[in-house]
Parts: sequence; C-alpha cells; structure tokens
Amino acid sequence: MRLVEGWPALLLEKPTRTLVVSDVHFGFEAELAEKGVKVPSQSHRLRELFMEIIDATGAGRLIILGDLKHQVPLSSWIEWREMPRVIEEIRGLGLEVYLVPGNHDGGIESMLGGMIHYFPSRGALIEAEQRIYLLHGHTWPTAEVLEADLIVMGHLHPMVGIRSDVGAVVKRRAWLLMRGDRRALAESLGAGTRRRKPINLIIMPAFNPILTGLTVNSLTPRDRLWPLMRSKAFDLGEAEAVMLDGVRLGKVSELSLD
Repeated sequence: MRLVEGWPALLLEKPTRTLVVSDVHFGFEAELAEKGVKVPSQSHRLRELFMEIIDATGAGRLIILGDLKHQVPLSSWIEWREMPRVIEEIRGLGLEVYLVPGNHDGGIESMLGGMIHYFPSRGALIEAEQRIYLLHGHTWPTAEVLEADLIVMGHLHPMVGIRSDVGAVVKRRAWLLMRGDRRALAESLGAGTRRRKPINLIIMPAFNPILTGLTVNSLTPRDRLWPLMRSKAFDLGEAEAVMLDGVRLGKVSELSLD
C-alpha cells in the first residue's frame, strides 16, 4: 500500500491493485455558475486525470470514498450526462468501480444504476495488505471499524496553508496521517474491543483539483466536529501533514500561520 506520489490517490497492491480516491465532485462548477463564477465543465479534465493515473498505476479496481457527484438535492446536467460517460469509459478499461456514498451522493443510483458497486454509506471493512475500513467520513462508522488496522476517509478536503515570503497564504492539498486510541473509539461507538493496538487513520485530499477545502492548520476547536474527531480517539494537532509530492511537513500543531 502506498500514497501515489504527485496524486491524491492511494494504491492498494493486494489482493487486486486497487486505486482509492475521494471527493471527485462532478458538477461542482455548476454550483459556481449559480454564484456568478463561470467555469467550463471539468468533466473532460477529470476524465483525463482518471485515465492518466489508472495507466500509471496499472490498477484493476477503483474505489471512490464518497462525493462522486456534487449538487444536492438537485443535480446538474454534468452529473446526469457527463459523469456516467466518464464512469463508463473507466469501466471500459476493465476496472470494477466501487463507491462508498458520501453526503453529496444522494440519488446517484438513478444516474449510474448498476454501472458501479455500492458499499454501505457508513463504510466497509476490506482485506488488503492490512485490514482497512473505508468510509467517506460524514457519518459514524459501524462497530466493524474496530477490527481494522487502518481507517481511510475523505470528506474534509484537507489543505495546508503556507505563508509566503510576501505574507500571502497559499493553500495546498495534503494528506493527514495520524494514530488513534482504539479503546476511545470503541467507547464512542458503544462497543467493546479486545484489541489494544492503536488504530491508524488516513484522511485523503480531494481528487478534484478545483475544490476548496479545510485548512487544517487554521482551525478552531469548534471546527473539529466531524464524527471521528468527536470520538476523541484522534488528535488533529498530532496528525502529520504530507504534500501530494511526498514532502512531509510535520505535525499540524507545528504549522501555525501566526
């Protein structure tokens, strides 16, 4: 298993080479248009990105950790017409496509039907190089998460703010890697566990490059309200931030913009 250098993607090597991405948000540009910002459809660009990384990694399966589409409750023509075409092209390469539905994926089955496989929205445990629990991150996982060695989620679109030498703050997509307290997580879920070993968590950057995100080194405590953080099993300040090119920035708590 490895972070794919230069990409917001995780590659699982066993038992099938599986590409994991999150937060594609087909149709995000339609929301921008409603706000007066005219951006051409990005479906062609997203298609190119998928084709390039599939070719580079030789993946035989694609798992999307939620928010494949963007607009809710209504959906744009991009989601109805262009998104299915891109998914069909990916399937045409011989890949099986799976989705863990996210908070933006309401009604997606009416658009994609049986073109893809659907995991439960609260996540699923899979066997790879280790036991991995995959979820979007907007809901609590099931107690099955306690059997995992690693949790992988999206939802937050994590970014790191970096202050330039002229004082401007530039935001860049980043991975967050952290270790958590399995027993604290079990307590939050109202479940028990015999395992004492810490549970690891990877929060994925968004696949769509034009999305905004959560600037993790400028949050206040009240911003940290997504379910896994509320469990107190994970400390965001202790998370290691890693840029897409593999540069390790250190702990979030050490990346103050002050």
